[in-house]
Amino acid sequence: MRSKRIVKESLSAENRMKTARYILPFLWLLVTIPLLAQSEGDEKMKHYAEQYAKCDNAGRRLHLANDFFAYLLQIDYIDEPIAFPADSHIDSVDVNVYYYVAEWYYGEGDYQTAINYCTRAEACMGVVDDASRSDVYALAGAVYFRMGSFDKAAEALNRCYELDKKSGDFDRMSSTLNGIASVFVAAGKPQEAEKYILEAIAANSLTDNLSRRALLYGTTSEIYRSMNDASQSLEYAEKALATERQLGDSARIGVRLSQLASAQLALSKVVEARRSLKEAMPLLLGSGNLHSWGICQNQMGDILASEDENDEAAKYYTEAAKLFMEQGDKYNELHAREGLYRVTKTADPSEAMMHLERAKQLQDSIYQHETAETLGKYNALYYNDILQKEKQQEERRHRNVLIAVILTSLMLFVVIGIVAARNQRQHKQKEEKYKHDIDALQEQNNIIARQYENMIAEVMQTSEDMTEDDKQFLKQLTGVISALSEKGITDIETISQCIRLSPYYLHRRLSRILSVTPKAYILQVRMQKAQYLFNNYRDITVSEVAFRCGYTQLGNFTRAFTRYYGFTPSDARKQ
Repeated sequence: MRSKRIVKESLSAENRMKTARYILPFLWLLVTIPLLAQSEGDEKMKHYAEQYAKCDNAGRRLHLANDFFAYLLQIDYIDEPIAFPADSHIDSVDVNVYYYVAEWYYGEGDYQTAINYCTRAEACMGVVDDASRSDVYALAGAVYFRMGSFDKAAEALNRCYELDKKSGDFDRMSSTLNGIASVFVAAGKPQEAEKYILEAIAANSLTDNLSRRALLYGTTSEIYRSMNDASQSLEYAEKALATERQLGDSARIGVRLSQLASAQLALSKVVEARRSLKEAMPLLLGSGNLHSWGICQNQMGDILASEDENDEAAKYYTEAAKLFMEQGDKYNELHAREGLYRVTKTADPSEAMMHLERAKQLQDSIYQHETAETLGKYNALYYNDILQKEKQQEERRHRNVLIAVILTSLMLFVVIGIVAARNQRQHKQKEEKYKHDIDALQEQNNIIARQYENMIAEVMQTSEDMTEDDKQFLKQLTGVISALSEKGITDIETISQCIRLSPYYLHRRLSRILSVTPKAYILQVRMQKAQYLFNNYRDITVSEVAFRCGYTQLGNFTRAFTRYYGFTPSDARKQ
């Protein structure tokens, strides 16, 4: 903004016309080329989806599915190849194809098409694993949330959470609980949302997923802002931004800046909020996150409206309203329409009435009576035990009200003392057990790591086709991959640095020794390590194996393992 003003002041009218004549074609190219590429991608995705949905022949569908995933790998939409063998069950193939199509359209903001393909995926879940089912329900919940269908979002996320609890995957549980909390806060029930988000943070604390932690802190900030606790909101927004800056993802930093601006506005820190939004909007627009960019437009409109800059505020609100109307996001379009009504009602009453009418339509469609009933049902489902205890306590209070009057203060102190002593004793016992469990787990981890490295060394020694130097190199490389995958690090660049080779020379040496690429060898080590753990530790869980092999998402590990061995991790564990 500032640079444009400097150029304008330093050029004469004639120079500005000449500059515009040369610059405009380049600006047109900068805008048009990405749009053409995006349009081509949309057309290809639409073509694959329609061809697959129309095909009745199972063999042909399998062929189309493999072509589809090859295309996704080509455009870097997925980071590992997905290919289905000829004996794959068609339900599993269908669910994967429809899920990725739905996810694509969700990312493009076409929520109606996304939910259509989520519905298709749900109809095919006959024999698929729980992780895939959970993924479909989680995506459906996110889409319904963006569409303002909070009752359907709650229903989908409830199904997702039940599957996540069965799996014992704390990362997935924290993600689903975050989604449920978002539904309740959007539906005007922040006190209920607080329960879910605090439980989500507790689940996340048992994992190393900092990216999820930043997201949870951001949601918590929004919840406390809805509860009018501006100080808590700002504290969690700052935590979220600090965590995100540590990870270095500019797109997600933009989202956290938007949340920080909301908390700052709640505390009337307008200058700081404007600064946060000015940093956030280019990051969001550059990353293609139009949804969060639209939210920033609404926020900037709020700031300008509060300063009586109604014409400028109307521009921001108009951009937001147009975007959210195209995306079908009723909740955020309502915000924009209400803002447009406020800033246009004096200058253009007829336009203001149009925006007010649209706002009423949106409000009626979002806050239906059925929505409130459905949300209440799912809240009772998740917290039935808490509500039951509260009900029992209330009944006891009524029943014993006369007895309570005659209780002596001495009796009260005795009871308090007993309870306090018992709680202190239980707390100490829990702390000792937790410390013992942590020490035992660490010792087990060390034993597993030593045994696996010894096994690898023995395998290398028995190979007669390699030089001693090649054996030592592969032993070192395998140990590095195994150790780094324990920390969730599996990228070629970091692994290359640890063995003091460039990715190029690592590729050359692996090609010479084993005729494989670094990416294929990393996957091979991770999968063989998983099989080793299943073979040697009968009580180990699938989630623990996935984590030790560098997978933070159980579904990704299940798919990779099944593609590599031809049977699921659960089957391997049973064997």
